[in-house]
Amino acid sequence: MRVRWTPLRWPAAWTDPACLALLRGTSIDTILVDNSDELEPVRAVAEQQGLQVTHPDTPPDGVTAAKGVWPGVRRARRGDADAGPTGVPWVDSNGWLVQLTAARHPGSQVWIDAKPPDFPNYLMAIADCAAYGGRWIVTLDDALADGIAARAPRAMEKWKAIGQATAFFGAHEKWNEAAPAALAGVVSDFAGPNEFFSQELLNLLARAGLHALPLPKDKLTREACAGLRALIYADTQPPSPELHRLMSGIPAVPVVPDDPYATVQEAWKAISHRHDLVRFWNAGAAASYVTASAGSAVVQLLFFADRGPDAASVRIAGPYRHVKASTVDTAALTIQTVEQKDAIEVHLPQVSQYVALELSV
Repeated sequence: MRVRWTPLRWPAAWTDPACLALLRGTSIDTILVDNSDELEPVRAVAEQQGLQVTHPDTPPDGVTAAKGVWPGVRRARRGDADAGPTGVPWVDSNGWLVQLTAARHPGSQVWIDAKPPDFPNYLMAIADCAAYGGRWIVTLDDALADGIAARAPRAMEKWKAIGQATAFFGAHEKWNEAAPAALAGVVSDFAGPNEFFSQELLNLLARAGLHALPLPKDKLTREACAGLRALIYADTQPPSPELHRLMSGIPAVPVVPDDPYATVQEAWKAISHRHDLVRFWNAGAAASYVTASAGSAVVQLLFFADRGPDAASVRIAGPYRHVKASTVDTAALTIQTVEQKDAIEVHLPQVSQYVALELSV
């Protein structure tokens, strides 16, 4: 999945073209600007500077935009963490949506549109999409946009952090060129009467930590299924003879009709936790995305609480012996590792909500 552009929804209050200087030091190279007369000078100067300028409702060719959610631990009305059927805090994330959109639109870059809530965590929004090879359309809340325009110190500090995060992922685009690692595949057309069940399956599988691939059935190949331990056929219509042939030889997860949560539990029964690609301790609400090639892998860790963990540990399956850990503001984190026969454990210090682990044998 090739990332080409990093987009910013241009704030309506930034009518002065001098605000374009704010983009220096970031990887933002595309601005979404409305057609108002007040912003015509911004559009003109941006194009002169080589920036891509597009209307917010018209993504450029080669981009597919999807409506996403604000990532993080969902809050109940009284302010406590909301929870699912297991009592585990309910996490909203766009990772599965990035993967699904990319699978349905091969060769297209994926942009996620999610407006910030009150007290937004911008690092989480950027990392939640970028880890999976997509881009969040950087969208500032009005108060922050006004503060940046006025060069208010606290607002400028937040903008610096946003720019630093975009630059980090812009410098590591190649991480998403390797194939994603997964245990299961969800086969579906992901549309019409199958849309809710199949997409909620992807959402819940990600929340449960079971690495899965969306496999549009009209594009399914045997190569796409290579290495998977199970397939979930999510559609109500029976598979065609050709589709049945393509799925043959790979264990099928029993589907519980109209119950994606129960189907996820069936998937774990079929696969077993002993095959976990990534396992967390003391991490709170967390997720991971793994890309791998011969002898190496990149594991991107996301921690969805309001702050990162103080001392989390992570086990990564595979014969890896060397690990480099980094965050958006620390090029080389000090970590401890414990080698196992078929895995490696990484003990992290206190970290923010995103960590990248580069592994090699």
